[in-house]
Amino acid sequence: MYYNNVCIEAMGYVIPDQVVTTAWFEDQLKPVYRKLGIPRPIFERLTGIIERRWWDEGVEPSDGAAEAGRRAIANAGIAKEDVQCLIYAGVCHDYIEPANAVFVHDKIGLLPETLNFDVVNACLGFLNGMLMIANMIELGQIDTGLVVAAESPREGQLATMHKMLNNGVVKDDIRDNLASFTLGSAAVGMVLTHKDKSRSGKHLVGGANYSGTHNNKLCVAQRTWMHTNSQELLSEGTKVVLKAWELFKQAMPGWNEKTIDRIFTHQVSEPQRLKALKALNMPLDGMDYPNLRTMGNTGSVAAPLCLAQGITDGILHDGDKVCLMGVGSGINSILLGIQW
Repeated sequence: MYYNNVCIEAMGYVIPDQVVTTAWFEDQLKPVYRKLGIPRPIFERLTGIIERRWWDEGVEPSDGAAEAGRRAIANAGIAKEDVQCLIYAGVCHDYIEPANAVFVHDKIGLLPETLNFDVVNACLGFLNGMLMIANMIELGQIDTGLVVAAESPREGQLATMHKMLNNGVVKDDIRDNLASFTLGSAAVGMVLTHKDKSRSGKHLVGGANYSGTHNNKLCVAQRTWMHTNSQELLSEGTKVVLKAWELFKQAMPGWNEKTIDRIFTHQVSEPQRLKALKALNMPLDGMDYPNLRTMGNTGSVAAPLCLAQGITDGILHDGDKVCLMGVGSGINSILLGIQW
């Protein structure tokens, strides 16, 4: 895929105030550890995650997404009336129906003529939303679009703890449910525009994707539970990312591990982050901008949030070649190139 006319105009994000430590989860699960003879701590050692965030009680995913969208619009220096399409791309939703985009649309106060809908693809959803907006801009259907996402795993994490504490558990239950406790809350938004309207000139150049959908049962979830074969997911996910990376380099001449200045990645755990960077022949530190240790795995928000924080912290420079790498259970991967 290649784009001639699409720019990333601005981003906005929201990080909840409530900090939930990995140590707190492990304290709650002491009875399970004692029963199974498991030494503590193990979650932080296995994942590298020290803490993550929860929204305050009563805050819905659409609330976080709407605020992130407002901040992205303000940072872009445009009016909310300029937005012609809104996509909500988070895993978490206020309700099963209607689409979360309608709540975000209403809370931001977008025009009735503004198209709005959800794009859901596990942790890859935000990048899919970017592509949908980019395609509409490239086709001349719109000149300004907004992608937002928010994640809120509190309900599932509390339900998983309750089940483990009150039902019979075996050691495999620790393995299968570990990923639930890596999750964290946050929200992010991005404004994309036609280059003729852009003030930033940050060109979304293009990218590539690869799917390994025979891995569709390695991570499955409902609202109140999540079962993951973490070891196999890590192994198979790395293979999918490598396939996408090779296709990315073919689709984007001059973009490779030697010429890219920054990469912002989806993050599940510290072993996963390091294994992916090593497989891509990239430095294990200094090229990416991880937030995993303090934010956990923020799902669809993870990779774009790292990019948004990098923008805020001033680590990007005009002319940088930037790679945005997304992965979603299933397993799918998309890599996008942005000329900063």
